[in-house]
Amino acid sequence: MANTIITPTWVSKDVAVAWKNNIKLIANFDRQWDRTWENLPQGAKIGDTAQVRLPQRFVVTEGQAFVQQAILNQTVPVSVNHQYQVGMGWSSADSALRVEEVQERYTMPAGRALASKADVQSGAEVYYTVYNSVGTPGTAITDDVTYTDGVAKLRNLGVPEELVAVLDPKSQSKLLAANFALFNPQAQISKYFRSGQFAGAALGVDEWFWDPLLPTHTTGTFTTATPIVSSAGQTGSTLAMSGLGTYAFKKGDIFTVAGVNSVNPVGYTDTGDLQQFVITADTAGTTTGTLPISRPILTSGQPQTVTASPANNAVVTFLGATGTVAATMAATASKQSLVFNPGAFAFVAADLPKNLPGANSRRVNDEQVRISLRWTEQYQFMSDQLPSKVEMLVGVAAIVPQFAFRCFS
Repeated sequence: MANTIITPTWVSKDVAVAWKNNIKLIANFDRQWDRTWENLPQGAKIGDTAQVRLPQRFVVTEGQAFVQQAILNQTVPVSVNHQYQVGMGWSSADSALRVEEVQERYTMPAGRALASKADVQSGAEVYYTVYNSVGTPGTAITDDVTYTDGVAKLRNLGVPEELVAVLDPKSQSKLLAANFALFNPQAQISKYFRSGQFAGAALGVDEWFWDPLLPTHTTGTFTTATPIVSSAGQTGSTLAMSGLGTYAFKKGDIFTVAGVNSVNPVGYTDTGDLQQFVITADTAGTTTGTLPISRPILTSGQPQTVTASPANNAVVTFLGATGTVAATMAATASKQSLVFNPGAFAFVAADLPKNLPGANSRRVNDEQVRISLRWTEQYQFMSDQLPSKVEMLVGVAAIVPQFAFRCFS
């Protein structure tokens, strides 16, 4: 039987299959923005950016008199800023191996490695943009109500109904254990044990998945403190506070302010929930400080986010602190599971150029999962080696972070 020679195109397809079978988190992100880079004839370059337009919001007025509103076009940048690769090499003699051996030894592990890298990087880049959360840092979630409360929070914020949950394996285990005791669908329980997926709509979520590659957030710290707002009438993406003690906050830390509730973005009504804010950059100091935050504090107009600006001396409660008066906060690590509508986040994969001087290069696109991979090799006759690499050019962005909530555990 004749030997089968592995061509770059065939190897790239093998890698694409392995990549598709191993993505968890980003498999459920919005993928429509891939098409933004389709018309670049030479392929995309690292750093290329597109602006994604957010939905328009209008305020309804009453009466016959014409009231003109401004058109507010808000955009979020999405950049293809990560070029991942797996480099390898073999001799011309190795290239005569059977296809199955090459798949097992080289291409399938390459696909798994690329998938893992994309999942890890994407989770790390989007989780800290999400301000809605449930759970307590360092404490496992062991009940269904915590999840349904999070879903209710999204419903109050007008988030579309299609929700996906991606949990770390320990959180998934707690969820399964809690529900085995309440319900006893034998066929489903059998599937849970085989696949680890809590399949189907449950607790207001359409699909549940597990992913061991989810990011870990370690909270910031402060010594004995009574955090309060330092002046009234503050708006925008910063908040001045006092009473903080010696502090070292981390990007991704969450807090609430007494008397500042979130609003429904369509009806502009009070949701009854305190607006959660996330710190957007590491910040350290003593006693007083101005923290960079998201959501921005906007009290009126089309982009309104909250019911009111914080009052002077309003109590500030940090997630993970021991309280609000003479409180402390220690560094506490928590896996960050995510429940979200796919529109919350975007993952894009763009074509890399394939016409490379002096190299044998092929590009393969998988239409189903919409990824683009490039395989490149060059023969080195002095050593009879074929160094080669498979690459992908991708980017991730939080488009509408209010469409998601984080689960601390």
